[in-house]
Amino acid sequence: MSDKQTFAVAMIGIPDQERNVLKNIFKLSLYRTYTYTFISANLSANEPSQILIVDADDSEAMVEWRTLYGTTASGSSFSSLSAGFPIISTVMVTKEKSSDQFPYHINRPFVATRVLSILDQVAAKIPSISQDRLIGGEPSPIAANEKLPTPTALVVDDSSTIRKQIELELSLFNIQVDTAESGEQAFDLLAQKDYDIIFLDVVLPGVDGYQICKTIKKDKAKKKIPIIMLTSKSSPFDRIKGALAGCDTYLTKPVKQSSFQKVVKKYLKLS
Repeated sequence: MSDKQTFAVAMIGIPDQERNVLKNIFKLSLYRTYTYTFISANLSANEPSQILIVDADDSEAMVEWRTLYGTTASGSSFSSLSAGFPIISTVMVTKEKSSDQFPYHINRPFVATRVLSILDQVAAKIPSISQDRLIGGEPSPIAANEKLPTPTALVVDDSSTIRKQIELELSLFNIQVDTAESGEQAFDLLAQKDYDIIFLDVVLPGVDGYQICKTIKKDKAKKKIPIIMLTSKSSPFDRIKGALAGCDTYLTKPVKQSSFQKVVKKYLKLS
């Protein structure tokens, strides 16, 4: 059974352009532990919402929020719908740099990592029984405070820009990332902990990526870790060389986001 949880998100007062941006950000959560899906603000028994996003800069939206759901001083809403499904928590959208009035708020303009971080904080506090109601099953005995294991990745590349780009992409999948800029640093990290996936550049100072890959694959304790080779080269010979070194797949830089996401999904089985 998958450990992934899906949370329904409704919106009040959010302009269409920003609503579309949020929908696209939700798509980035598809392969993460917490997944978010948009439902209409016209809630019904068939569309129970667990998270509500409200435009705090829109006075009419705030009136609608208070009228429909009722609020507490903390900014959370607990009014039950006709089918008994509650709005668990409210996230405010505002231009204000700081908003102590609301415990959960997202500043404009939207940044994907910030939006998902706030939603994750909300989702982590939602009891398991709410998730059972959402998917229509019987309540399970899973403890509300049970923590799911976080996938880990090692990124080995001598370019700080590439390391940061991959780290940001992986953070959207809720993957913990360690980075190294040389084979020596990579081996030091591998000696200290296990990883679920490794992204390995071919051209590195000292030992190249092919030799690093061979060394890892010869280690009985590490050989099953998926290794994704990264290179600016694209010749068939380079791919054959990577395959002989034992890498699981090969990505040519600059890597397309869609290709990167497919690889992460495939080797971490995040579907």
